[in-house]
Amino acid sequence: MQSISRDTGCGGSGEEIRRAFRVFGFVVVRGALQADEVAAVREALDRAFESAQLRDLPVMCTSESLQCELVWSCLFRPRVVGWLRAALGPELYYQNDLHVQRNSYGQAGLQRHHGWHMDAGSETHNGYLRAPDYRFAKCGIFLQDFDNGWGGGIRVKPKSHRKLFEPNPIKRGLFVLRRAADRAAIRLGVDLDTLEVSTRAGDLCFFDSRLLHSSVLPEAPNITAIGYDRRKDVSSFWAAIPREHTKYVIYWDACNRAMVEDFLRNSMRRSEAEVADMHEQPCHTAAFTRYLSVRYPDDYPVDFVSAAVSRDVGIASLDVEGASFYKRKLRSMRLLHP
Repeated sequence: MQSISRDTGCGGSGEEIRRAFRVFGFVVVRGALQADEVAAVREALDRAFESAQLRDLPVMCTSESLQCELVWSCLFRPRVVGWLRAALGPELYYQNDLHVQRNSYGQAGLQRHHGWHMDAGSETHNGYLRAPDYRFAKCGIFLQDFDNGWGGGIRVKPKSHRKLFEPNPIKRGLFVLRRAADRAAIRLGVDLDTLEVSTRAGDLCFFDSRLLHSSVLPEAPNITAIGYDRRKDVSSFWAAIPREHTKYVIYWDACNRAMVEDFLRNSMRRSEAEVADMHEQPCHTAAFTRYLSVRYPDDYPVDFVSAAVSRDVGIASLDVEGASFYKRKLRSMRLLHP
């Protein structure tokens, strides 16, 4: 794993960060939050998810996350901004899809070889995914250790972001065959190139949105302890995880200025599946419509705007007319919460 920490001799230079992100597809920033800060954020999230509107949900969406300063302020820590800017370029932008995942494992069922995906999977028809200057990252601050026994982290296929979009069709074909072989090997209990990223509570891991990755399921004894080995309807949200082991990850997307419009257009296309009279379900919310309706800076806390300005971070959102359209669309839906 390519992991650069502020405590290492390399010092985390801009060139080292850019190379790690470009070559391996992911970077780990150690100690983005200190232990007392992690404890405070977890406590705040415990309280928030005890509320009537979030109690049964696996995700705290943008509008709720913006109400919790302990959550959104994590995005503007100097190390977080500095490392992302080094990897993605000086004109750093955050998309307005900030959210917190709770006990979310990205797959239904207990098959450990399932769940592999790339976050840019809905964009494969777009040419910009193959551009040499593609700079788009999923960012996650993990609030528990990866080896806590309850699936606290993620797994990745290092370098898969480059191979899948290799311009040479022969090399690309070989990668597709290799990926099929990898999946067959995992089913047989053999795995050659999967890396479980060794994140600790408070670490930031950001990875290229084309990188193949998956969640890590809890260990077998813990699955048995909560009775999930005897259930036939295991979903991607595990409500029975003990509170002290709740898996929390603060997620958002970051990119350079040149890629802002690409992501917004793709989000608008994906929102078309969220019909006007949609009835939200706990594991199927109108996620795209929700965050497209939030406009910067109008719908953001004053302190958030101040933090973004002070760190010179742009926030991507639609114009007034566009955001208003999605606000009206939301009002037509049967929402789980306002």
